[in-house]
Amino acid sequence: MSNIFDALTIANRETDEDLISLLDTQQLAEKAVEDPNKGPDGLSLGNSRRRLAELSVRLNPSFRILRICLLLGFVGIALILGGGHAFHSSALTKTPYGVTFESTIRPVSDIRITADGVGTVSEMFVKVGDVVEKGQRLLRMSDAEAQLALEQAKIELAAARQNVDQLRGQLAEVNARVAVTQGRQQQVPTRQWHDSPERAQAAYDEALIEYNRVRELYDAGVIAKQQLDANTMSLRMTKDDLDNAKSIASASESLQQDQSEQAKLQAQVTREELQLQLRQADLKYQQAQRRVDGTVVRATEDGVVAEIPVKLGERLSEGTLLVQLTQLNPLVAEVQVAAAMVDILHIGQPAFVLLPSIPPRKVHGTVRVINPLPAANMTHTVEVEFKNPSLQLLAGQPAEVTFPKP
Repeated sequence: MSNIFDALTIANRETDEDLISLLDTQQLAEKAVEDPNKGPDGLSLGNSRRRLAELSVRLNPSFRILRICLLLGFVGIALILGGGHAFHSSALTKTPYGVTFESTIRPVSDIRITADGVGTVSEMFVKVGDVVEKGQRLLRMSDAEAQLALEQAKIELAAARQNVDQLRGQLAEVNARVAVTQGRQQQVPTRQWHDSPERAQAAYDEALIEYNRVRELYDAGVIAKQQLDANTMSLRMTKDDLDNAKSIASASESLQQDQSEQAKLQAQVTREELQLQLRQADLKYQQAQRRVDGTVVRATEDGVVAEIPVKLGERLSEGTLLVQLTQLNPLVAEVQVAAAMVDILHIGQPAFVLLPSIPPRKVHGTVRVINPLPAANMTHTVEVEFKNPSLQLLAGQPAEVTFPKP
């Protein structure tokens, strides 16, 4: 290449000198036209013509040499470029090892945080580029309806709790009265608990004995029939009293059992209803509290704030993008690999990524994804994942990827 450059320089220098001589000769010729017999320097027209002819002969070889040198230079450059391209193409069609692939760096994932409801942006806690942790506050949205719903839920929850507490007090009072009544009952002799049926039974037994005695006397003719009728009536009355006493005692016992069971059931139903009301009020309060808490937008994962498309005071609808987070560790370098070599690569295979830092540095990575479907140009997308613990802002920048031979 240096010889070609020297030849071009010499030819260019000779051409410049000949062009200067040619210009001088043309000026002589023009002056010769003014004086057909003598030139400006006293030369005849014939001498001028001879000089032009000699100069023309001298110029033709110089232009030919220049064209040859230029042609040789272009052929040499074409051979060099063509050879390199052929070598590169040959390498691509055989193996990916040792070949440098151009790539673009991107995050592994982007996190989009949207509005859960309608509200107005009232406060911002972060800006683009800030590193945030999971649960960290990003911005606040004011929602008057959520605050009103929360206050109403608080009132309903307090009323439900008061009703439950009141019922508990009533049950406690009833239990105290029952305990007192049971104590009094235990102080009464056991014989008198069912005194009325027993006394009726004794009166009936006594009336029956008297009736049998009077009947025997009557049969013996000792007493009159009126006395027998009187005893018969007395026996019938005591029998009715006994039946009524038994019936009343049984009804009273059944009534007490029914009333006790009814009271228990009523207390149970009331307690369950109040407990249900309390649970519903508590659930409504929790929902209102979550809605109010939702006005404070928090980071769902660790990352870097990549975009905040909203502004203070802006009224937003549900589903509006509020903040976009990006995770800078790890990162992914995407490369396009020819179909002839994609079968050689596998998931987890090591790779090297040359980062565009200052100074450039090479980091270790692994093959994360191999797209089985080719693109329009019949290449496959291969993702190489690498660690970025320093959280350098490399997303979107170009890089170079190489696959070492295993």
